[in-house]
Amino acid sequence: MPELVHGEGEAERAVLRSLGLAVALSALILLLESVGAYYSRSLAVTIDAVHNVPDILAFTISYSALRAAEEGATDRRTFGSHRFEVFAGMANATLVLGTGVVFGYEGATALVHGTSFAGPVDAVWILAVALPTLALRVVSLGSLRRLPTRARDLNLASVLLHLASDLAITGAVLGAGLWLLVRPGASAVDPAAAVLIAAFLVYESLPLFRDGWEVLTESTPRHLSLDAIVAAALATPHVTQVHDVHVWAVCPTLVCMTAHLEVDEMSVREGMEVVRSLRERMAEQFGILHATFEVEVRPV
Repeated sequence: MPELVHGEGEAERAVLRSLGLAVALSALILLLESVGAYYSRSLAVTIDAVHNVPDILAFTISYSALRAAEEGATDRRTFGSHRFEVFAGMANATLVLGTGVVFGYEGATALVHGTSFAGPVDAVWILAVALPTLALRVVSLGSLRRLPTRARDLNLASVLLHLASDLAITGAVLGAGLWLLVRPGASAVDPAAAVLIAAFLVYESLPLFRDGWEVLTESTPRHLSLDAIVAAALATPHVTQVHDVHVWAVCPTLVCMTAHLEVDEMSVREGMEVVRSLRERMAEQFGILHATFEVEVRPV
């Protein structure tokens, strides 16, 4: 029997190139915003500049996880290294959450005490940094969003989350700069923008923790119904009963299942045809790429 596909082709070269571009652009943005944070004395710009450090780490982790998955199955890791992608997604979510909590505290403290971060904020420097940063992040996000086949994956989803949240952060920085340009005395705008940025980061990290936890606890993927899977199996000709059904995900793009089937009395060849038909149905209807069935003859 031919070896079953474990999804090793999922780590496309195009994704790796896009992640490499994201790392390079994040490094460029870090340099740009570091200069802007110094001259603008803006807490919001400073937060965004520092936020690029975990961004670079997150993209690098994602890149490494995909390269590991690309190597395929080994004697020690018979499903390959796909689970590394889940760990990468959880690590990315941790970086987003930590950044939001730390910077949120700093922003709230400045807002409550009515203090500035490092002196009067220069709105012109904020805008001078925010506009090119916005353009660079649009390029980075656009590069990855042209890869829809990977959008289901937790690892890539965490990267897209980083980039989408970065765009929202840049929008908040840009809005704060425009407001201060019109009303230079509105000193609370900068720390308020920082708190908004932090709240967004915390909120956006939570779904990734949830999804990663479900994979690591081998829960049935939330987009699948066990009842629907059993019903589809029972609708297959010659299948009379299905039991001991287990459905889990090695990573969000590699869903697996095992089940015991009771079938009518038939030859081995006919039984294998039932199994083949079931595997095709599971893949087409539910996206289950690795299905194993133990066939039992219905008792007389």
